[in-house]
Amino acid sequence: MKLSIVVPIYNIEDYLDKCLNSVLNQTFKDFECLLVIDGIKDNSYLIAEKYAGIDYRFKVIYKPNGGLSDARNVGMEHAMGEYIYFLDGDDFLYASAMEKCVNKLDETKADMVIFDVTQHNLEQNTTELLKNDFDENQTYTVDKEPTLLIKVLNAAWNKMYRKDLFIDNNINYPIKYYYEDLGTTYRLMLKSKSIAFINEPLYNYLADRPGNITSEFNMNVYHVLDMVKINLDYFKVNGVYEKYYEELKFLGGINIIETLKKTRNVTDAKMVDEFIDVCFYVIKRDWPEFPKCKYNILRHKHDWIYANKNTLKTYLKLRRIVKGG
Repeated sequence: MKLSIVVPIYNIEDYLDKCLNSVLNQTFKDFECLLVIDGIKDNSYLIAEKYAGIDYRFKVIYKPNGGLSDARNVGMEHAMGEYIYFLDGDDFLYASAMEKCVNKLDETKADMVIFDVTQHNLEQNTTELLKNDFDENQTYTVDKEPTLLIKVLNAAWNKMYRKDLFIDNNINYPIKYYYEDLGTTYRLMLKSKSIAFINEPLYNYLADRPGNITSEFNMNVYHVLDMVKINLDYFKVNGVYEKYYEELKFLGGINIIETLKKTRNVTDAKMVDEFIDVCFYVIKRDWPEFPKCKYNILRHKHDWIYANKNTLKTYLKLRRIVKGG
């Protein structure tokens, strides 16, 4: 079998049918689709069973709730394909997506292929194109092109992998954490002997969905710091921390700043202040010269606010006062 598509499923009944229908309608046919039911909370499992009844390539796997990483890892354990792809159950694929990815991996012998995506924002009802800056007529490695670490979206769903990339390097998704892609993608990129690109959108990502952890602020945001540490430790163990120090500093800084932005509308001042203190402790420990960097960490107009602890606390305090008034 050429390809295993793994779909973790938990509490997504409103979106799952469209997702699985996009798999059913793929122009590429030599695949299995592993539907990993990560605990039963709604009727998602019935939708999964419906597709398993329609097409033998859809296979349902039941497991206790353990989170997205655990569901992906279980899917990987059952996967029979040479290549593996992780699809989020609230998104969908364009019809030729899997065919183009498989063809690219076959042609280039790359360990992963990365493609463009469209992102649909529910709140604004807008769709934008998220493009890669790399040429699809070439292949790359992190060793020769370190900017891969700072330019490539860390999500799993815009990449197809050679399954042995995970197995040969003993890489799994970190369980019991959110933001698991941040702690996994860069390890896979470091170990890839060749990375290919497709310069067209093959996937539609649904942003700011209610219940989507990436659009909310709660205690799970601390997991961003855990994922940053997983990357730092992995690069140290592999003896390349100093070589990619600037790229790792950029990755850590950008992800911390983007997470700090989620504090803007949080009314629990104590929780926010504690999170800010921890973030800047990590920054001071790992990157004492932050925000100075070879790459531009402060990419947006008001990012400087989030790069200084005292400035940020004052800004958020004034924001709460104004909103309270």
